[in-house]
Amino acid sequence: MKLDPNHPRPTLERPGWRDLSGPWDFALSEAEGPERVRFDRRIRVPFPPEAPGSGVQEPWVGVAWYRKVLRVKPRPGFRLFLRFGAVDYRAEVFLDGVRVLAHEGGHTPFSLELTPFLGRPLRLLVRAEDDPSDPEMPRGKQALGEPEGIFYPRTTGIWQPVWLEWVPESHIAALRLTPDLKALGFHLEAQVQGEGDGVEVALFPGAKGEVSFGDKPWLEAHFPLAGGLARGFLGLPLKGKGEEFLWRPENPVLFPLRLRLLRGRRVLDEVYSYGGLREVSAREGVFFLNGEPYFPKLALDQGLWPEGHLAAPGLSALRRDVELAKALGFNGVRKHQKLEDPRYLHLADRLGLLVFAEMPSFFRFSPTAARRYLAELQAALERDYNHPSVVAWVLFNESWGLAPWRRETQAFLQGVFLLARSLDPGRLLVDNDGWEHGPFWDLYTVHDYAPPEVLSRRYAQGAFPLAPMGRPLSWEGVPEGVRPFLSEFGGLRLKGPTPGWGYREVEGEEAFLAEVLRYVQVVCESRLSGFGYTQLYDTFQEENGLLDFRRRPKVPPERVRALLEGCEVRRILLE
Repeated sequence: MKLDPNHPRPTLERPGWRDLSGPWDFALSEAEGPERVRFDRRIRVPFPPEAPGSGVQEPWVGVAWYRKVLRVKPRPGFRLFLRFGAVDYRAEVFLDGVRVLAHEGGHTPFSLELTPFLGRPLRLLVRAEDDPSDPEMPRGKQALGEPEGIFYPRTTGIWQPVWLEWVPESHIAALRLTPDLKALGFHLEAQVQGEGDGVEVALFPGAKGEVSFGDKPWLEAHFPLAGGLARGFLGLPLKGKGEEFLWRPENPVLFPLRLRLLRGRRVLDEVYSYGGLREVSAREGVFFLNGEPYFPKLALDQGLWPEGHLAAPGLSALRRDVELAKALGFNGVRKHQKLEDPRYLHLADRLGLLVFAEMPSFFRFSPTAARRYLAELQAALERDYNHPSVVAWVLFNESWGLAPWRRETQAFLQGVFLLARSLDPGRLLVDNDGWEHGPFWDLYTVHDYAPPEVLSRRYAQGAFPLAPMGRPLSWEGVPEGVRPFLSEFGGLRLKGPTPGWGYREVEGEEAFLAEVLRYVQVVCESRLSGFGYTQLYDTFQEENGLLDFRRRPKVPPERVRALLEGCEVRRILLE
């Protein structure tokens, strides 16, 4: 059996799920309850109402209502869950007019059990509230006012898949896989709801770039159940160091898993997942992958589309973005100010692409902003824990919402770093991307949009300016011996007829290509630990991508790829 690439939760998959994407009844109403809501429109879920793909395309939405009638018959011995990938920002769910669930957080999943309500048609209502003027919610690049500069049209309401899932009364509810390179295997923790004796785990041989199930498992192991948890170590039957089985962009080996909850010999539940065997670390700002120095060549990717804003038009669009980044020669992306759809992360796992995940920022610090941020961060770390492609978390960007000279925000920044480290110790952390770093960081990231010749002077010998963008790089001076990671540079615009903008601008396709190649050559020859080019594609009015907003190349991809693949970086990293 093959994993379903369309499944909204690819690291814990069951067959037989039902996609609820498509037409829903829709209304714009400030009403707090459903009694006075008049559903006079239709919307195409999961496109947000501000986006053309929704069929609504309202530019300024504060409260949106959704309605769908579900006709599902009970199944003896099974429970039915309604699952949401993401609803921006505050969601309330009503069944037959009664409020049964509330969730806050615009980028993280939640679910509701429908089993007690089955036996009749269910009138499902969702109220989504997203205050367009609230600066204390994690909103990323969504503009507080009219879109301008680096801030874009807003996304309200449902913007990731909604689906139904039948699960047995006793079932595997969650899974955590922690790779261990020294022992060549995975530490496994499966959370179980209901009864059972233990969890049987079958591991199948992995194939390059493909998750598939063979006829026979490589190995099978049984982990007893205690207190609702099954824990143990799943060792791989490998000889030597097993280097050919380690996950990296050039060799994205994945190991398919089948997990069965057992009572004696009886199978109570069966789910599918996969793992990638990889390890990341950092020393003095240098990125290490599987114990070796590795040079991340990232493209800034904001995860936006003309027809869907934050919502992807579909699986093929997500796959295309991964393939385009690789076609240009990048080995990774920084997903900027957005928690991306898990299906994208699954494709990055399969096709081989590093992902620097990033928390959306709030714009004003307060106890409310801190509470909201921490809740969403913890949910994000849990959701994406099993994806081998996710190698780093960017916690904050350019001090947005923070006043780093204030004691309370300094304490918050340090506390967030330590919390993220405790919850996900196997990934690298960037405390505050670009400048004003605190005392805790793994990669010392710098933003610098100077021309190529200036970048060459600044970074060729490893010495770099203390405030390249007019903001100090650290609270208390740059640490000695650190190798900088140039996480934003470039931003070049090909001048055209539209009123877009870039950090710099050139006229003519040949001049644009030449300048892009100059940027790439400079960073390849500088003493950096990695880089992130701004950006992969245009986003609304910000027209400084290597591709336009509809992903059409402005440069021959093979020209950029040839230069990136020829980067002489290993020698520099080892010096």
